[in-house]
Order: sequence, then C-alpha cells, then structure tokens
Amino acid sequence: MLASSLILGALPLTWSLSAKALHEGNDYECTTKYQRKSWNDLTANERLDYVNADLCLMSTPAKSGIDGAKSRWDELQYVHIVQVDYVHFVGAFLPFHRYFIKVHETLLRNECNYTGPLPYWDEPADIGKIKDSALFDVDTGFGGNGTGVGGCIADGPFANTTLRFKEDLSLSNYCIARSLNDRSLTGASSEYVDACLAADNFTAVWSCLEGRPHGAGHGGVSGTMINLYLSPGDPIFYLHHGYLDKLWWNWQSLNLTTRLTEVGGNNTASFPGFGPGGPGSPGFPPGGNPIGGGNSSFPIPPSLNFSNPFPFPNSNKTVNKAFTDYFNDGGNITTLNHTLWSANILENVTIADVMDPRGGFVCAEYP
Repeated sequence: MLASSLILGALPLTWSLSAKALHEGNDYECTTKYQRKSWNDLTANERLDYVNADLCLMSTPAKSGIDGAKSRWDELQYVHIVQVDYVHFVGAFLPFHRYFIKVHETLLRNECNYTGPLPYWDEPADIGKIKDSALFDVDTGFGGNGTGVGGCIADGPFANTTLRFKEDLSLSNYCIARSLNDRSLTGASSEYVDACLAADNFTAVWSCLEGRPHGAGHGGVSGTMINLYLSPGDPIFYLHHGYLDKLWWNWQSLNLTTRLTEVGGNNTASFPGFGPGGPGSPGFPPGGNPIGGGNSSFPIPPSLNFSNPFPFPNSNKTVNKAFTDYFNDGGNITTLNHTLWSANILENVTIADVMDPRGGFVCAEYP
C-alpha cells in the first residue's frame, strides 16, 4: 500500500462531505482574461514580478486551517501531497492540474498583487541546453542547479527556501533541490508532443501527455521536482504544468465541438490498455516502447528511448473514501461532474468548470 493511502485514512470524514451537489458546470463570470505566455516572452520586469509574487506566497501566513502549514506555499504543496494517488494516472490528471494552476494563480493575484501574465515553460526550446535556460537565470529567473549533498539550490531567489511537508505529511525542514539534466528533457521533443497532439480521443491524449512530456519536465529539473508528492515545492512545477495545460488546450482547439466536453478514464490509478509496469519495461508511464502508453502505437526513436522518472502507483491499494466519495462521478469512470478540491484554499469546482480555459473558472487566453 502506498504511503499516501495510509495518510488518507486519517482525513477528517467531513472533507468527504464538503462538496456541494454539483451539476455539469457552474456559472462563473469571466470579465478579465489573463494572458498566459512563455517565460521566454516575458520582459525582465515581468519575470521579476512573477518571482516576487511566488516569494510572497512563501511568506504569506497559512489561512486554510491545515495542520503544520505555516505559509500559503505550504498549503499548496499539501493539496498535492494529500491526494497524489487520485490526481495522477487517472482521468482527472489534466483537469486537476488545470484547476491547481488556477488556484496558484488566484493566490498570486489576490494575495500578492501580481498583475502580469501567467508564464509557462516552453520546454522544447530548452532541449539540449537546460542549464542555459532563461528559466534558471540567477538574476531574473528561479536560480540554477543544486549543489553538494542533497542538491540544494545555491543561488537565486529561492536558494534559502524552507519546505516543510514530507510525503507522509510529517514535518521536517528541507530545501528545494535540483539536478538539471538534458537527457530527461528530451521527452519534451516535438516527436513526442506531436504524437500526443495526434491522439484521437481524450484517454489517448491524457495518457500520452502524462507520459513522456510530463516526465520530461520533472526529470529535467529533478531534485524536488522528481518527487511526485513534493514537486510543487519547486516553483518550476507551475510553469511545467502550465506548459502541459497549454498542450492539452492545443489538442482541444483542434476540435472544440467535441473536445470541450470530452473526458474519461478511471478515478483509481491506471492507464488505459495495460496495468502497472507492462507491457515492456516499467517506468513512467509504463509500457516502454509505445509513446504515452494506452492504445498509442507511436515508435520511440532509439536516441530517445530512456526510462522515465516516476514509478507507477500501486493500483491494488485500498481506495480511500475521503476522496472517492466526493468525486460525484457515480462510479470509477471520470466524468464532467467530477469534483476538484484544494483543501478549502478555493472552492470546489467540477471538471466541467475547467474544460474551456477561455472562460468560466479559468478565464485565460493565449496571445
């Protein structure tokens, strides 16, 4: 059984009852659309404003009543840790992370007065030169590589950041660690991305994007980012998932009539088409040779055939009712009624509420 399964067993039962009776989409007023831009397209001042807003969240006191959390940043990391088994390798992977990005953005704007574009990491642009990426600039970015024992980042604005929550929700101060490497980032190459965008249904694009493109950004940064539980501790997490969300939107845009309402997959961890570890070599995702797993059959170029960083969750773990009771799906299949939750940082929404990033709850635009 996974550690997170043990964690969830102790969740207050009231959380499982906190979701209101939701229908397929609520009415959210979208009066101001906030632009989303590549980090490379931000001015130096915009970059500094964004970095300072993240630093603000790290120093803003916690407000959601989460035991052990001292800052808003702690609370965001907690949200990811506590439900990690229910937002990865499941049909809600893409919708949850679109929601989670918006939760982070809302805190930046409402509590830290950030007014600029929401940036994403244009990962293909940095393949083969990750250490030279503007993202890791010491002066206008997020600082560079880790050093020494533990790989703590030694320069830039987040060098002395203290994270607190561990995988089992125990408290132990630790640093943001990185081990930048080009090899893992090759999973974000156009060959893989184009293969994902060629998928003809939601379950295929989900399993493809959660495969190598997802693993590429986490593995390319490594350190804290390689830890599936703790990865939101590194602010790069939000730019990485911002890029994955853009890829999902790119795929949706190819057929808006169908793809703004198309979801699927399971609520317990599994990829379509096979179980943990097979066929082929285990990894993230499992399957070895097919890109993205599931029913995909795109060949991997020999030069890019490497193991992905995350282990596949144990699909035989005990399913915890603290989460599955309030999914509102009426079963194990992910639907538009599926509830997305952020530990009372923001209100619960449904997947239907985040399907169209141009309006409603997300209210974003790409220039």
